[in-house]
Amino acid sequence: MSDLHQLDGLPPLRGEERIAFLEKLTNINIALVDGSDLATIIVGAVLYVLTFLFMGYVWFNHDYQPIRAKTVKLCTIMYVAGLLWMVGDFQMNGLVELTGAWKNCRVWVVWVRILSSYIYSGMLMIRFYALERIFNQSKPYKGRAMYIPAISLAILLLAYCLSCQFVSGKYITEYFDYAQICVVDDRFRYASIGLMWVPWTVVLVLAVRLRNIQSTFNERYESLVICVLAYTILIKTTVIHATHPFYIFEKSYRQSETLIDAICSCAIIWLMLGYPAYQCMFHREQYEKEWVQKLRKDGVVKKYSANLRSGSHEASGYSQMDGSTFNSPPKTIGTNYFEKDPIDTIHMMSVNTQISTNFITQPTAAHRRPAVEFSALHMDSAVSLDGSADTNPGYPWRII
Repeated sequence: MSDLHQLDGLPPLRGEERIAFLEKLTNINIALVDGSDLATIIVGAVLYVLTFLFMGYVWFNHDYQPIRAKTVKLCTIMYVAGLLWMVGDFQMNGLVELTGAWKNCRVWVVWVRILSSYIYSGMLMIRFYALERIFNQSKPYKGRAMYIPAISLAILLLAYCLSCQFVSGKYITEYFDYAQICVVDDRFRYASIGLMWVPWTVVLVLAVRLRNIQSTFNERYESLVICVLAYTILIKTTVIHATHPFYIFEKSYRQSETLIDAICSCAIIWLMLGYPAYQCMFHREQYEKEWVQKLRKDGVVKKYSANLRSGSHEASGYSQMDGSTFNSPPKTIGTNYFEKDPIDTIHMMSVNTQISTNFITQPTAAHRRPAVEFSALHMDSAVSLDGSADTNPGYPWRII
């Protein structure tokens, strides 16, 4: 491919001459872009339109407790990253003619396709890390523990993309007008694929460690299927790039490469949000009540010192935080225990506290104030059973 530099300045090839040149260059039969590639693009677009409508429904019902517990904001970031990932695939996998803006190989390959796929996997890695820290390490996910991993990931991705931007194109990717193709350097190709394995390997390790999370959150099974889908993408991409470096000229490979990426990236989002969204649509109040009851049944009371009771429209939690390590001053507003984010409740309760088995069966009017209240974004205080601020209030536990 380096010989192409000697052809700079020559008039671009057209038609049969271009096909003959590319076949001589690659030693394969060239399949030019045609209607089947357009059909592949349409299928991918339909998948993401359906997922967009699904995300809209999820956001419309964001206050539904089982949906809110699934970190909708993180899934939204993943959706945007997956969409850009697919658009980058259109260019990098050769599904479009390289004319106009599509000629800017470095932008589409580095800043759209590769960066967005890293962001997608990085968001899942951060979520799994947060669950690992809370459930397995019994540590808070706030402050430095929350911001350092996210900032570090952002710095690493930005540094990688900037280095690719300022290095000579012959070491990354560049467009050759003579043959109307983007040429990707093999060293950059395999380095980028190798880096793709890093976050997904971390996700796999954390998924194994999180296998005993309470079934209320379905993390055990979700994590398993997510890893299967992720490694389907990884193995497929690695094998195709290693065995068919000119796959963009082979119709079956470029189309399958694009479709598998789109299907798996959408499927992970549907997997994370689909079940609570389905229950919200067809069994809204019944499932919400059962969901809160299952929190208690799955060991929330024993492990997190929480006594939960459910109602037809909302659930109020009563917890006794005797002996906890809560230290921050109370700053409260009148927002219900679960109203901000149910998973925050689980985070806050994931501390070494004395188990309370005393349930309030007939609270008086003075006792009907929420047991835990929230400030703008975080859970900032615990309120004792009589509605007064606890003398030893605590720090927030949360997942983005």
